[in-house]
Amino acid sequence: MEHERFACRPKSPQARQAVDAAAALRSRLHACPEPAGNERQTKAVLQQFLSQNTGLELKECGPGFYAVHREADLRRPAIALRADYDALPLEGGGASHLCGHDGHAAALCGVALLLERAVLNREVFLLFQPAEETGEGAKSCLGLLEKEPVAEIYGAHNLPGLPLGQVYTRSGVFACASRGLTLRITGCQTHAATPELGRSPARALGRLLCTLPEPAPPQSAAGLALCTVAGARLGKKAFGIAAAQAELWLTLRAERDEPLEEMQAAILHKMHELAAADKLDCSWESQDSFCATVNEKACAQKVLAACQGKLLASPMRWSEDFGQYLRHCAGAFFGIGAGTTAPPLHSAGYEYPDPLLWPTMHAFMNILAF
Repeated sequence: MEHERFACRPKSPQARQAVDAAAALRSRLHACPEPAGNERQTKAVLQQFLSQNTGLELKECGPGFYAVHREADLRRPAIALRADYDALPLEGGGASHLCGHDGHAAALCGVALLLERAVLNREVFLLFQPAEETGEGAKSCLGLLEKEPVAEIYGAHNLPGLPLGQVYTRSGVFACASRGLTLRITGCQTHAATPELGRSPARALGRLLCTLPEPAPPQSAAGLALCTVAGARLGKKAFGIAAAQAELWLTLRAERDEPLEEMQAAILHKMHELAAADKLDCSWESQDSFCATVNEKACAQKVLAACQGKLLASPMRWSEDFGQYLRHCAGAFFGIGAGTTAPPLHSAGYEYPDPLLWPTMHAFMNILAF
């Protein structure tokens, strides 16, 4: 098919039909939001759409799946394109597509429709991945890179606040590494009238909070490094009891994986030191762990050239589990503007804009044809 310059509506009848079908699909996905690890209906809707509207072969891949575009004349290396499809959990239960993953999945289905008549001299693998929000989805779908001859992999995310349809990327770090830490300090409960007979974690918790690392500015040698206090809990509201248990919840964030690991090690060392000084027990666990998303230079340059992209000045502070694929395969992640007046990601008023479907489909097709 002819690859047109960017427009919010395509010119060819096939492309217009594909966009309309993708918009109708996005509406269906938006109406059945499911959080990470529970995307059964979402997956079924996507597979049904692809089975009914394309001749692509569907294959399971961990909890996700992929669709295969085969060609006989394979003069060019195979490329994989990835979309996520989980929604954000809401306080009090339920979920909502406040990050636009419904649009990501619908746009990739639109690409599947365009591939029906495309001759690219390469195989294309369309990977549909669950559980991006927890950082677990990509790790569970790495089997694609073992089963198929994927030479490069690409993914995209909508970027509210930037011009609609404009592609942005950069070589090196595109999105930061991050990790949630839960720290627990445990003492011995006693009556509030005799605190000396127990062991309270209050002093250790207070000192630990005061020794947390200061934010490293983005222009520092190691790049941005942040330790954010997400919350804390000490004892309970019972005035006859001296506190015996404390929890501290931290989010660590850095441009590179190594500074994040160093920051975690320093915090854990200090916790153990303070706990030992007051004869307290301590433990920890991590969750929502994301490695840095680091683009291959040649692949990032391909995105910029193929999509008339603009250079992203600095890495995104948020995290994206696409970085797991880039640890094993050349590729690049990029963003596409969702409009300068669009609400921020994860805010109550955000919904993926349907006019962004065609620019996203168009960008992916241009990468495949480049």
